[in-house]
Amino acid sequence: MREIEMTAPGHFENPRPPLATFSGYCVHNSESTLTADDELIQGCRKGDRRAQQALFQRLSPRMYGVCLRYCSSREDAEDLLHDGFVKVFEKIGSFKGQSALETWMTRVFVNEAISRIRKRKSRGEWFTLDAEAEVADDAEEADEPENEWDADTVMQAVAALPDKYRIIINLYAIEQRTHKEISELLGIAEGASKSQLSRARAMLRELLHKK
Repeated sequence: MREIEMTAPGHFENPRPPLATFSGYCVHNSESTLTADDELIQGCRKGDRRAQQALFQRLSPRMYGVCLRYCSSREDAEDLLHDGFVKVFEKIGSFKGQSALETWMTRVFVNEAISRIRKRKSRGEWFTLDAEAEVADDAEEADEPENEWDADTVMQAVAALPDKYRIIINLYAIEQRTHKEISELLGIAEGASKSQLSRARAMLRELLHKK
């Protein structure tokens, strides 16, 4: 895979002329059965720089949004954006088309975000829970009351949460993962996942009320 140089979402520092649009890369003809995504994926699998540029320009804004949800600063999000796309280009050969390309890429970025955070922390710090947190609460969470907070305010509050709480909120509320899936992904008990989600919601409410 050729190395790419990425700056802000949607831009490259590259000696070649910039690729203005995705359609500028794909050549369509009426006899071809390949979709635009198929052609783009094939190009990336071959390490084609133009295909990599096209994929970055097309989906970097959405992937940057994913990065912002899992990072506490824009600088970290930009680093994750770069590393995430490198990982996508490394793994794109394993993409089987069983889900949308964007859905598959989101999973790659989420896994990379979690991996980066866990590498910065010792296992003891990451999984430290008090005794009360070890007890699983099987009761359904009560619905959140209606409020006037807009999406930007909520996301700013989520970004201010400690890493383990921010990840739980994102995985459960946004990625729609079950506690079983979260427990397997993070290597914790389902009860711990439920307890951390409860604490994350409480801390998030506190941060929002302060705002």
